[in-house]
Amino acid sequence: MSVSIFDALPWNIGVTVERSLGPSLADNSVQVDKAAGSQKLVVLLGWGGALQKHLSRIREFYLAEGYAVVSYISPMSCFLQGSLMEDDIAKLADTTKQELTLLYNKAFHVHLHSNNGTFVWGALMLALQESAPEALAALTGIVWDSAPRVDPKPPSLFLSALGFTFPCIPIILRQNTYIHPVWSPALFVYFLCKFLRMRLKAPSARRFALDRVRETVLNGIPSHVPQLYIYSAKDKLISSAAVEEFMSLQKRRGVPVSSKCFKDSPHVQHFLRNTDAYKEVLQSFLRTPK
Repeated sequence: MSVSIFDALPWNIGVTVERSLGPSLADNSVQVDKAAGSQKLVVLLGWGGALQKHLSRIREFYLAEGYAVVSYISPMSCFLQGSLMEDDIAKLADTTKQELTLLYNKAFHVHLHSNNGTFVWGALMLALQESAPEALAALTGIVWDSAPRVDPKPPSLFLSALGFTFPCIPIILRQNTYIHPVWSPALFVYFLCKFLRMRLKAPSARRFALDRVRETVLNGIPSHVPQLYIYSAKDKLISSAAVEEFMSLQKRRGVPVSSKCFKDSPHVQHFLRNTDAYKEVLQSFLRTPK
């Protein structure tokens, strides 16, 4: 749905944000795709504002490789509520566990995109720890695409609002830009007020509160599980420095880490712009004995 600058007015912007960032049944539900005889499993997590059709190329790659694919894209509105959607994460965990039971070799890996996929993965870890620790024990690898940017200390209100404004611009406008002369300041002020109200409230006791998820991402990932980072020196949303800082943190935890840094592909477009090279590094990672 198209928007105009009038939708950025103070009395309209809340409705516009909710309409643009809120959940869609077609794109923000857990989905399972598989070919007959699939004997491998991947959990595919999309970026904020992505549609299921945007995952079609990487999904087709995995299907051709004999994988069953469980995919999910969390709506960006979760970040304005302080928690991921409990029913969705519970269903994602249940679906992962169910698909694992169908495999001869009980193993799966996660392929996530951007910070949205990062936080879903943190919530999924928590859900599996609580309800299906044997499923979490079957994890064999994590692929990070254009991710993450997770600082050891929580960012200030100013940086939180600014950092959330940039990725929301292309989602709301449906344009490939992170800055707009009208929408950037309007969204920044709106998000600043929203995050201030969230900070003033009592800490959330919800199961997948963002603070709890963030801590799990930083320190709760099993240290024996190999990780592959695919990112870019030209990413305008999550810098290569942010990814490399997180990689260093994981290495200090003893995690086996490998990486591929492309020179010029934009955020979450590495597979689209560098298909052959992406496939090569991904296949090498997946076929390495674990």
